[in-house]
Amino acid sequence: DPEATERAMGDGWFHSGDAAVVHPDGYVEIRDRLKDVIISGGENISSVEVEGVLLRHPAVQEAAIVGV
Repeated sequence: DPEATERAMGDGWFHSGDAAVVHPDGYVEIRDRLKDVIISGGENISSVEVEGVLLRHPAVQEAAIVGV
């Protein structure tokens, strides 16, 4: 689909729909899918960010955030 491909390309980057972090050593870590966001009160909430906060608590071993 040429139109979808054109929409995905921009500023010299292919916008895959993934959320990633580039580490200081250049390693790119894929952390989430942008389409997996939860919309609450007009705000987009990344499920992986919420899971990360929960997992920092010493009493939490596993976490999964699911929009309902």
